[in-house]
Amino acid sequence: MTMRSRLTTNRLFLSPFTLDDVDELHAILADPRTNTIGSGPFTAIAQTEKWIRNRMAAERDHGLRWYAVRQKATDVLIGNCGLFRGRADAEIGYLIHRPWQGRGFASEAVAAVLDECRSAGIGPVWAIIRPHNTFSIRIAERAGLRLARIESDERGPLHYFVTSRANT
Repeated sequence: MTMRSRLTTNRLFLSPFTLDDVDELHAILADPRTNTIGSGPFTAIAQTEKWIRNRMAAERDHGLRWYAVRQKATDVLIGNCGLFRGRADAEIGYLIHRPWQGRGFASEAVAAVLDECRSAGIGPVWAIIRPHNTFSIRIAERAGLRLARIESDERGPLHYFVTSRANT
């Protein structure tokens, strides 16, 4: 169960984060219009370094890879997409920098990562999304995930989407 380190789509390159990416990634994670999940935008570069180190550890410990998403035409880091151990064994997450949103890049990155999961024998894959995040829900549904259940935590309802048995 090993995910390839580099994925390519029509418009994107996906590769593992390194600490060399910290400045570009921090610009994304510190943007309050982009980073609206979890505890919100990062305020210190040390948070971004820790985020990258956590993703490297998840890959080492669980075989779950997180990718830097770069636009091919410009080689600009426009977001991230990958797997982590969250509320479910393999949970997909994705974030595209605000200036690049609305162009289908998240859907393209998610499709590439889910295809890689199928090839690596990883599944089922979950996406856990707050109901107000309609854009993320549409991305998950476009990628073939289906709503499996609704739960709540201290911050409110969570929609659990999962890949179908045929897709894993």
